[in-house]
Amino acid sequence: MPNNSDVSDVRWDWSYEVEQPKLESLYEKAKRDQWNADVEIDWSQPVDPAGKILDPERMALLQLEFFKQFSKSQLEAFNAHYSAWVLSNLLHGEQGALMVAGQLVAMVPDYEAKLYVASQAMDEARHVEVFARYLRKLDKIYPVQRTLKAILEDIVNTPHWQAKTVGMQVILEGLALGTFINVRAATGCALLRQLLGYVTKDEARHVAFGNVYLSTAIADMHADDRAEVEDFAFQVTTRIVSMRRGMEGMDGFDAVLEESGIDPKDFVVAIQKEVANGFRLDSTPGAVHTLSGLVIPGVVRAGLVSDRIRPSYEAAHVKLFADTRTLEEFEQTGNVRATT
Repeated sequence: MPNNSDVSDVRWDWSYEVEQPKLESLYEKAKRDQWNADVEIDWSQPVDPAGKILDPERMALLQLEFFKQFSKSQLEAFNAHYSAWVLSNLLHGEQGALMVAGQLVAMVPDYEAKLYVASQAMDEARHVEVFARYLRKLDKIYPVQRTLKAILEDIVNTPHWQAKTVGMQVILEGLALGTFINVRAATGCALLRQLLGYVTKDEARHVAFGNVYLSTAIADMHADDRAEVEDFAFQVTTRIVSMRRGMEGMDGFDAVLEESGIDPKDFVVAIQKEVANGFRLDSTPGAVHTLSGLVIPGVVRAGLVSDRIRPSYEAAHVKLFADTRTLEEFEQTGNVRATT
């Protein structure tokens, strides 16, 4: 029968027996790789707001003709504020991951899985700490985007722990991972590059947990419950795709423009004109493709694209990428080579 469990359900495991050695191995790696941000990271390194926090040559937005009218100092100011805005939403996502990891400790049924997600909660606490500290050195923390906040709340409130795991560790973590990897490859800030090195090493374990634990759990669900999780994954995935493709993902960007001394109305008029003339915000050459390389293959691999839900993805014009090589490389090494 379907499990109509409440969000606050607590699953006890009184046996304390390890039944999945791969999960125990991940927990051992998590214990081994714990790090202290005060010790491992050199916070004395300068953060130059005028420097290449996000490399301007790799920021597609700056290829707009609109930005060519501004002085070097104005563009440097924009780079700093834009970088802080991007990183702020990564910070908010990390807080969401912390909240969900705390829920999963109580909700996952297996002893070794509880130990692992408890270690992940500590990882996420560190990530929240380091991003908040870095942002205060760079500029400020910008408010959470409304769509991101809504997605985080949906993940926190969904009753199925499998849906929480898909929403956070497969979809949102995949989205963040692509950004982490691409920023670390391109940033001119040594402090940001250092902290991202530690963060992505943690994330490799988190992605691997989803692979090791989730596929079997999804397959074992009652068909009605599995359909609910499929629907949830579809809803979150399509909202993420919509954010990446359209103006929804620019929510809060007005504040960046205003902080940079740029009139948001002028920007809107200019980008509409340039898009009408054929401008496209294409992916940066050499960057990891977040949706096609990480997020969507993770959803497919988890067994959440059945014949029942597949037409919904097609109707939403979401291509179902199934090549997991980028995901697997990241899980095994904690890093990936840039795609071509």
